[in-house]
Amino acid sequence: MVDDDFLNKALHGAELGALRIALYQATGDPEIAGIPLEEKSVRGGAGALPVVPQAYHARLKAAAARFLREEAGNFVPRVPDADEIDRLIRMAHLEPVSAAALAARRDLLAFDEYTRQTKPPAGGVRVPDGFQVIVVGAGFSGIAMGVQLGLLGIPYTVLERRSEAGGVWSVNTYPDARVDTLSATYQFSFEKNHRWTEHFARQGEVRSYLETVAHKHGVYEHIRFEHDVVRAEWYDQEAEWELTVRTSDGSERSMRAGVVVSAAGLFALPRALDLPGAGEFRGEIVHTTAWQADRSVEGRRVAVIGNGSTGVQLLGAVAREADHVSVFQRTPQWISPREKYGEPLGAEEQWLLHAMPYYWNWSRYTAVVPLLDAYDLLVPDPEWIASGGKVNQRNDMLRDILVGYMRAQLGDRQDLLDALTPDYAPIARRPVVDNGWYKALTRDNVELVTTPIECLTPDGIRTTDGRDHPLDLIIAAIGFETDRYLWSTEYLGRSDSLHEHWAESGAEAFLGMAVPGFPNMFILYGPNSQPVAGANTLPMWFEVWSSYIAQCLLAMFDEGARRIEVRKDVCDEYNDRLQRRAAELVYLSGEGVPGSNYYVNSHGKLGVNAPWDFEEYHEQCIRPDLDHFILS
Repeated sequence: MVDDDFLNKALHGAELGALRIALYQATGDPEIAGIPLEEKSVRGGAGALPVVPQAYHARLKAAAARFLREEAGNFVPRVPDADEIDRLIRMAHLEPVSAAALAARRDLLAFDEYTRQTKPPAGGVRVPDGFQVIVVGAGFSGIAMGVQLGLLGIPYTVLERRSEAGGVWSVNTYPDARVDTLSATYQFSFEKNHRWTEHFARQGEVRSYLETVAHKHGVYEHIRFEHDVVRAEWYDQEAEWELTVRTSDGSERSMRAGVVVSAAGLFALPRALDLPGAGEFRGEIVHTTAWQADRSVEGRRVAVIGNGSTGVQLLGAVAREADHVSVFQRTPQWISPREKYGEPLGAEEQWLLHAMPYYWNWSRYTAVVPLLDAYDLLVPDPEWIASGGKVNQRNDMLRDILVGYMRAQLGDRQDLLDALTPDYAPIARRPVVDNGWYKALTRDNVELVTTPIECLTPDGIRTTDGRDHPLDLIIAAIGFETDRYLWSTEYLGRSDSLHEHWAESGAEAFLGMAVPGFPNMFILYGPNSQPVAGANTLPMWFEVWSSYIAQCLLAMFDEGARRIEVRKDVCDEYNDRLQRRAAELVYLSGEGVPGSNYYVNSHGKLGVNAPWDFEEYHEQCIRPDLDHFILS
């Protein structure tokens, strides 16, 4: 039993909306159910949250303290049925919750062991003799796919080109790399209540988490490290893919699979620093994906090219050690604060998450659900614009809040404020979380450079105004080739390569997962699969997509089919509908930045995001319609 002081500290820091529902679920106490909610305005009115009124805080905490002292130790949690979950969800909101929203949100709570995974049918899974799935990549999505296949007893192998699991969390080891969404939401639903040490976990902890999951759920033994898939070719008569795999010694071998799932992800191919004179520079040029832990910037003259999430995360750490830092900015970013960013998860918080039944489930829910409403920020309001607004009331209010935050961070540096204020709408590009970036720009040893780069010289960078910037080290925080899905593997389908297939109009797939002409092949985190609402819960979507693919495999087995392929007319209609919806959002509007935005591809189309709201997207991905596929 913890002492009263510890208990009171734990409850003082609790998320009371989550505590209210968790306590009621555990006790059924009508007095707890009777505690009302009220609306709290956040971000200057750009959003609103249901919260427990101040007048009820003491009553709720006292009731929770009694339960934790007297009952929690012997309490056995149970898995509620759908009707009970729906009643509890309604309790968590002020407004009515639609049937579609309930269906999409139940799984956020993750009460049962495998919430989103497809379970084996009563009669078991009839896997054809010799059949196996090859999963390409051992990051978040590849591990999710492995867990799903293992649950169904479908043989599989994971091929990973690196020497360790982790995907982007193995590659990106630059200073201060971390998640920019809450750790509690950036985890799988089947690995519950992981003991994160920070509210926003650092790179090493995330990769360690993935290693833990892979070992615990039996995926690790299926991974073949330092196996780089160079080429995959479909053989229709055999209904198999033949993969050419390069191993660590440089030799190549062939492997066969009935189904291939690419889990290479969106951020697999680093963007090269393509500037004139790059070969002449006498210092170092380092892409952030090639950063080594023992690299020092102490006493050096450093350039940071790029001000997206990576550039913003690393600047503070670099500026504290370097002699001088030049930050080269092409397009200003909307950069926002994030509560508890960089803060440890205290012992009291950790204890409450484990001691209070259902509190972990509901604290995740209350953290995620407000972000699902971000879809409204993306939809231009013609009446608002006609009255002089830019996008819609909420988006414009968010703009004002972010400018105010920028002003507070920069102090009297009007020159920086002018240079850093974007001329496009918030959320039109990927939101960036501040990691002390604005403050770092006010340091005496940091300079913001907005003049375009002309070329590299032997001694540094020359900008188009003729100025030379002497440098020892150039850090290229310039991101990835997000247009080039599945590179550098060459996939050869029925009649062409996947890259040729996409060359004319850009990468397209059905639900981001299946491409006509490429039977028995699925993609995780493929074209237009990143949700515009709920992207902060990507591990959830890896589970949803893996389940969808698994259901396709089960259908193939049940039909006695050897091939499954999405119909071309279905894929075309889906992508036409997708781009029509995308045209209604801010990304492609006058307040967007289609020429300088990785969400928008080189063909002027939305290429990364799925433009549906959370409920729509969930409904499409949760269960395949077999009429959309050809089974043969």
